[in-house]
Amino acid sequence: MAFQILAIFFAWTWPIWAFVFVFCLVSAISRSVQEAADGKKRNSGKMTFWAAFSLAVILGGTASLLVMAG
Repeated sequence: MAFQILAIFFAWTWPIWAFVFVFCLVSAISRSVQEAADGKKRNSGKMTFWAAFSLAVILGGTASLLVMAG
């Protein structure tokens, strides 16, 4: 049941999660580099969390679709 709900959710929203993952990953990397250069806090950890969360949704949704197909 949980796999079906996750698979349906992912199937309808996968373009959003792909965009969120790429945007957050690039933002986290650039903010980390800026933090290292000037020493100011730029919340790169928050963007790293959202990149990791969106990747988890993408991988979980893909696994759910594979489980439903098999």
